[in-house]
Amino acid sequence: MNSDFSGKWDEISGRGHSAGRFRVCPDHLIDLFIGFSVAGEREFTLESSTVSFDADEIPAFENIFVHQADDKGVHSLTLRLTDRGLTDLFSSICWDLAEASSVAETQKGAIQIFGVRLSRWAELLRRRRTSELSFNERLGLLGELSMLVWAIDECGVDAPLAVRGWRGPDGDTNDIGLNNVRIEVKAQLSTQRQTLKISSLDQLNWDARSLFVAVNRFCPSDEGLSLESLSSTILSRLSTNKAGLMEFQCKLIVAGYDSDAGYVGETFNLEKLSVYRVDENFPRLVPSNVPLGITKVRYEITCETIKDFLVAPSELEVQLNG
Repeated sequence: MNSDFSGKWDEISGRGHSAGRFRVCPDHLIDLFIGFSVAGEREFTLESSTVSFDADEIPAFENIFVHQADDKGVHSLTLRLTDRGLTDLFSSICWDLAEASSVAETQKGAIQIFGVRLSRWAELLRRRRTSELSFNERLGLLGELSMLVWAIDECGVDAPLAVRGWRGPDGDTNDIGLNNVRIEVKAQLSTQRQTLKISSLDQLNWDARSLFVAVNRFCPSDEGLSLESLSSTILSRLSTNKAGLMEFQCKLIVAGYDSDAGYVGETFNLEKLSVYRVDENFPRLVPSNVPLGITKVRYEITCETIKDFLVAPSELEVQLNG
């Protein structure tokens, strides 16, 4: 979906409110418009002639004013950015709302998705103000970004496709899904006990598709990989693809990444990448092999016991290349 919000806002910024408003995402079931308020603030408006927005379900934001209106049979919802220092974030939010709701088959469905996603953004921004990623969460994100760079640079996966396949921020079962290959990414310090921490029955639920576990073992270092350097590398690979760029920026925010946080410059060396192939013989707990009634599990697999499932990273590379 072509939704270059940032580019269009930049294009008309010199004229501000007098430029009028412009429709974006013309194939969307809901009419979507961007423009500027009288005060020169960026606005994103949704309109429907058949479905109204439930005012009780509209969340409150600190730096975004949300206005719902019904006028002459047109139901509208407008998001207005009141903090001009957050223009990139606002563009990412608008892109995500449009992208997520575009899969709906009816206007009512699109508005429902939009509402759910908007509430999710309100919660994400609230948490962002009050807390930051823990060390383990930062290490996990480092592992996922490291694998994305590996897929792009070492495996030749097209950068926008790799970003689309990054599913960790969306809460999917596995962190990466590309070319019918699923990758569960783990990250740990090289000094930690070598185990795989599994958090659900679905995480290793092999279903005849290619499933791998990639374990990144990092060591703190005075120089090396950081969240800042890895995200910058991926952004540079997306420099000519605005949709992919916006999707990546959006996923970073959803993952809890804050480019202004002190942790972004923490550096590590990747000491080892271990790849395990998961098949029907791999030791794991899945819905089909636990007693009836067990729906949630957390367990660890000792890496010493799964050496037979180790494969060279090049085998995963071949799978990703189809």
